[in-house]
Amino acid sequence: MQRFYFNDKQQFAQLLVSFNNVSEKFSKKDYDTDKALKQLLDNAIKVYKEGGFSDKESQLQVLRAELTSVEKNIHPLTYEKVLVRKGEMRTSICLKVLQSLEHLLRNDYSYCTDKLQEARDMISQILLAGLQGGLLTDTLLDSTNTESELQKLWKLLSTDGNLALAQRRVLMSVSIYDALLLLEELIGSMLKAGLKKPKPSVLQLKR
Repeated sequence: MQRFYFNDKQQFAQLLVSFNNVSEKFSKKDYDTDKALKQLLDNAIKVYKEGGFSDKESQLQVLRAELTSVEKNIHPLTYEKVLVRKGEMRTSICLKVLQSLEHLLRNDYSYCTDKLQEARDMISQILLAGLQGGLLTDTLLDSTNTESELQKLWKLLSTDGNLALAQRRVLMSVSIYDALLLLEELIGSMLKAGLKKPKPSVLQLKR
């Protein structure tokens, strides 16, 4: 079963917003930076755990453990008790944690974006081929305004052998929910390009 990349991307985007807020606190040397960073890590660990990313959850748990060591005035890299310049150690480790977290979140957000763009390109070609082959019409696209109608349109496209093969390629890359959301987006873009009024989203992100 393919991942639901729209859902993953949304969650990574939310974590990145929180990350930016914590980074700003760090830059301003706010008194509650440590607390905010720990909360961000806890939230990220929850997202990765619930998403089944056990390897990346482990990476985040290591970062969380480093902050715990700092709280005990133990350097997380040398495991030695720090008696002087504790503030410098705390700042150094917080920066390291922030850099590691930013790298992880950016990479995963970009990965989801790339997967969806790849699927979007394929579905765009499927729609164009459907229009050129007479399976689809402007009227049919304009009347597709519910989730069930999107599913029917997707099934209609599968009646063409070549398009069915292309659909299978899409579903080897993303989930059916991603495919339907992308289908809706592309139909809206086509209608808008044809100077027709775009419709509001009829699909909701599902877990």
